[in-house]
Amino acid sequence: MKSIKSLLLCILFVASSTVFAQTPSFEELEFEADSISSVYKPSGKNSVLIKSKRGNSGLNKTPAADAILNLEVSEIVLVFSETESSDIAEREEANQERWENLLKTYPELFQFSTTYKNICQCKIGGNPETFKQSQGFYVYINGELPKMAETPVEEPKTVVNTQPAKTEEKKAEVKKTEVPVAANTQAGKVAEPIKEVPAPESAPAKANETPTVKDKKAKESPKEAFKETDVPAATKTVPKENENPVSVPTPAKTATKQKPSSIAKSRKSKDPKACRMACYESGQESLDAFFKDNIKLSRKQRRVAKKQMPVVKLQLNVDGSIKKVLVTCPDEKLNLIITEAVKSMNPWNATVKNGATVKSEVKITLKYDKKSKSMKAEEVAVTPRLAPKCKCVSDSDLFD
Repeated sequence: MKSIKSLLLCILFVASSTVFAQTPSFEELEFEADSISSVYKPSGKNSVLIKSKRGNSGLNKTPAADAILNLEVSEIVLVFSETESSDIAEREEANQERWENLLKTYPELFQFSTTYKNICQCKIGGNPETFKQSQGFYVYINGELPKMAETPVEEPKTVVNTQPAKTEEKKAEVKKTEVPVAANTQAGKVAEPIKEVPAPESAPAKANETPTVKDKKAKESPKEAFKETDVPAATKTVPKENENPVSVPTPAKTATKQKPSSIAKSRKSKDPKACRMACYESGQESLDAFFKDNIKLSRKQRRVAKKQMPVVKLQLNVDGSIKKVLVTCPDEKLNLIITEAVKSMNPWNATVKNGATVKSEVKITLKYDKKSKSMKAEEVAVTPRLAPKCKCVSDSDLFD
């Protein structure tokens, strides 16, 4: 008996320890950071949206979230929005409040194998109302969602049942008000006194000689009304409807024809054997000057930057414009600051190979410089790699 009791106590201890291990504090969580300029769309169907909230009062519970508490949570993604440049200063504090509210309301969702991610809907000058609809915590689970989370529609039924009662009362009131108005007539004959009000019979009393003429006019007048109103309206609207579809596709066709012109085309240099490595403006000095002027770091961020070496990857088109930006940095704030700065760069001098501009990829390793107190390009690698003689030269030296 003692051995059985000891085994039960061990099992209870292990179970309680696993439960406590699944509810970490905010400081123990590790987050992945990313930013997009459009509205976030969840990947797959196995996710539940829980609206985020600032402050320290917790979140509002929902039946959909309650139904997945016993399931395996693979990932929790917090989606937030920033439409003004001043929002970056409050990002860290605001996200901490959001995550702590989720920890307080649903600690069961924080499991050992769960990954956590912060995604910023960052678009300066964007419409905040469009981003609000997709804000919140997206909880992804392994497997299918339970049916209870998909059909929590019990409360709206009670609301629907109360509405007919009010409408019936209103109908009763309307009937009461209608009855004294038509007290001497039936409900179906209410339209008859309305026709008698114009008193068309008094006219033939004055002119008894020409009732047939008026009858003819009365018969002819509806035909003329139809000829004057319906027929021209139909004939006028038909050509308008036919003209609109003809006029609408013409700008659409011109728009499609203008798209190929906006696509960058490769340029050919004077010398068919000319070459050039992709470079920013006049070269290394211009690149360092850009990072110094556009990446402003606080004292705390400088301390973090001293210990890290972020990597910036750029995809360049044939005209030197930036097609894609990817920044890898463990620190979330520093990652987003560098990403926003790089997106504002001017077009590069495109790589020239065999006398023509080509697409290329640039990898820049940044390092904090103590003298200038700014980030500098420690190493720049361009793909495709060309010979050392292919140096940074201006377009005026290569092209007509």
